[in-house]
Amino acid sequence: MPTTTKPSPAPNPAPEPSPPPGRGDGPGGPPVPFAVRHRHLVSVVALLLMALSGLIGGDVADRLSSGGIVPPGAESMRAEEVLRDRFGAGRPEMVLLVRTDAAGGPGGRGIGAPAAVAAGRAVERRLAADPGVERVLSTWSAGPGTGLRSRDGRSGLVLAWLRGGDHQRGKTAERVVPGVTGRFGPLEVTAGGEAPTRVEVARQASRDARLSELVALPVTVTLLLLVFGSLPAAGLPVLVGVFAALGTTALLRGLTGLTEVSVYALNIGTALAFALAIDYSLFLVSRYREERARGAEDTAALRTALRTAGRAVAFSAGTVACSMAALLVFPHPLLRSLGFAGVAVTVMAAVGSLVVLPAVLALLGDRLDRLDVFARWRRPRAAAARSTETGGCPDAAEGRPEADGSATGTGTAPGEATSGTGVAGASDAADGTGRAGGAGATGGTGRSGGAGAVDGTGRTGGIGAADGTGRAGASGAPRGTGVAGSAAAGRGGWGRIALAVMRRPLATGVPVACLLVLLTVPFADVRFAMSDDRVLPASSAAGGVGAALREDFPGSPVGATTIALPGLDTRVPARAAELDRYARRVSAVDGVTRVDTATGTYARGRLVTGPSPSSARFLPRLSGRSGTYLSVAMAGEPGGPAGADRVGAIRAVPAPAPTRVGGFDARVADVRGAIGDRLPLALTLVGVSMVVLVLGLTRRPVLALKALVLNTLSLCATFGALVFVFQQGHLKWLVGDFVTTGSLDVQIPVVTFCVAFGLSMDYECMLLSRMVEEHRAGADTVTTVARGLDRTARLFTWSAAILAVVMVALATSGLVFLKAVGVGLALAAVLDATVVRGLLVPAVMRLAGRANWWAPAWLRGKEDRTGPLVR
Repeated sequence: MPTTTKPSPAPNPAPEPSPPPGRGDGPGGPPVPFAVRHRHLVSVVALLLMALSGLIGGDVADRLSSGGIVPPGAESMRAEEVLRDRFGAGRPEMVLLVRTDAAGGPGGRGIGAPAAVAAGRAVERRLAADPGVERVLSTWSAGPGTGLRSRDGRSGLVLAWLRGGDHQRGKTAERVVPGVTGRFGPLEVTAGGEAPTRVEVARQASRDARLSELVALPVTVTLLLLVFGSLPAAGLPVLVGVFAALGTTALLRGLTGLTEVSVYALNIGTALAFALAIDYSLFLVSRYREERARGAEDTAALRTALRTAGRAVAFSAGTVACSMAALLVFPHPLLRSLGFAGVAVTVMAAVGSLVVLPAVLALLGDRLDRLDVFARWRRPRAAAARSTETGGCPDAAEGRPEADGSATGTGTAPGEATSGTGVAGASDAADGTGRAGGAGATGGTGRSGGAGAVDGTGRTGGIGAADGTGRAGASGAPRGTGVAGSAAAGRGGWGRIALAVMRRPLATGVPVACLLVLLTVPFADVRFAMSDDRVLPASSAAGGVGAALREDFPGSPVGATTIALPGLDTRVPARAAELDRYARRVSAVDGVTRVDTATGTYARGRLVTGPSPSSARFLPRLSGRSGTYLSVAMAGEPGGPAGADRVGAIRAVPAPAPTRVGGFDARVADVRGAIGDRLPLALTLVGVSMVVLVLGLTRRPVLALKALVLNTLSLCATFGALVFVFQQGHLKWLVGDFVTTGSLDVQIPVVTFCVAFGLSMDYECMLLSRMVEEHRAGADTVTTVARGLDRTARLFTWSAAILAVVMVALATSGLVFLKAVGVGLALAAVLDATVVRGLLVPAVMRLAGRANWWAPAWLRGKEDRTGPLVR
């Protein structure tokens, strides 16, 4: 019968001495970080910068625009300029809807009644008297055949063209609307149109920001206290978030003097500031506590945290900044302002985390773990966990709250409450009883012990021990040949999940991948359009006017597509004949129901009626100027995907002179076209920058490509969910009521992609940095994945939970754009931190095996050529 030789217990290495505060490790040792060495100076400068930023950005909300959707210089915008300048026409910025309860029809009833006419004329004069109003046209002054009166005769329109740019027009609307709306005799007047809609959007965004703060604040504060374990620690991400948000606000204030900045930049930038602050603070504080638990002095613990977790934070910030910078390639002011805000907030969050946070940690010292408001609930659970892990040994060291809310003994890493004094965790610790290390066993250096460390029974005691069957192997079991059975590979919940997944990677990975693909399917039916007044709640005044325009005024000039021909002189008979032939060709385009111009009215390729007195509006206002335009009515609602497609067909019709096609449908076509033209460049920049940064962090090409592919799959699933909810209208009860248009704002996926992709790469950097560190320390693939996930999953899942709370609060907004972005980012964060990182990543890495760690010689870092990295 074979005998088992009992190996001699390996001596536990003594902990390395730590340098005194403020000093390095002696001559030639690593220097003390600047922020730690000058902690008081850094803290004072940070407070001064925050105060200065608050003063600079205090009035930024008054300077933000609710427009900026159409790219400057777009054909539709040039058409508007020609129409306004030469014909006094074009799309009006303000629309007043006048209604009366009296029935319309013959005999002067409805809005044609004398009392209604008198009241309407008074409203028209009051509107025209404002210096910001350039021109007014009403149902009473325009006459019949202009589409300004409803079919039932009970309602009509008053159109106003405003002076200045978008910001000035918004101010004019804000000033004028209260004086021209309400009850005027028999008329009830409400305001809508582009300028009032923007004013309501800005007000709604401001109200929603306050509401989301009220909703998210108590839940976020509770989660922060649970996660960070004490009141001072929970205040750290708040400090970093305020630092980042104020700095971004000051930058946006400066940008308002140079370019148009969207109101959405402030909402999304603020939410992103606190999301990144929580991510980065949680990762750094967790690693700092881990080093302190191993016995390191404050300065040494901060130095190690910055060298490891800080490096991951720097690369993570680079990935988020690159994702947000991709928005700058688009010409749309809204997307560009979001890009500026995203880059600024990421840089400020990184500076706050890598400079301000270490200085504050150095100032707090041992006070970091005071005032744990959940201590009475946390300690009994921690004591039970320590009792289980030490076999009930009374000599186990007393635990302290960790960053994830668990308690461990001295020497315990977050997510692995197993190593340290009195806890089995050293890779070489073994006794002769068959149990790894009883009370008093020292945790050692934290390096994996390999497969050779065994106890007296022949079972492995190290974290990397595994035989080919996946069971804990005998002495000498090779690395990487099976799933580690040792509990030290992943004693936490996430570690156990990773080990279970890696035992059957195909059985887990294939269904999860199929689920994500299934969620992606609705995205194949996406129909892109552009937000209009329906971005507001249906109960809003502008929303009510917009609904009336679509239902009761199909022939009004508000929704018409216009074709300007500034070089065509219709006073010349030959040129007038060319205009007649061109109007016939345009009216024959599929989906075009009517064309009006100076030569008459056309439909289905034929002249329906000749010129009428109302045709004079198609001639220049000033004599001696040439040009004309066409007003094109199309089937369906203005601004839909079909209308934008018809604009492309109209632009392709041969014309007798250069044309400029305008109107809302043309704007949608220009917005979609500009995004489509720049989207390949943006995606390429994001993809290449992500691969380069992950390569810089890990030096492993397979890991970089894996991160890119899995993140893209996760985001495609999010896009499918957005189409399912916001385009198709499913689950409206879950996200709050909104107006379903059958399309999705073309800018929502772009913004969601850039923000969510950056945040998902943020989680990926946290996970990969720890996995690479474990592998360099000597662990095999299975152990590396289990330990890496065990030590970081709780961090980014808590972070994702807090981000989801903030984004769900943003999703309570009455604005569909913010609601969709909030739902999309919350779903992307939860999917990425749980399904992708917890299930798909372990399965893929287990299947890849040793290929995960392959790297060409030129890409290997110094630590790869010289041996394991000693933590």
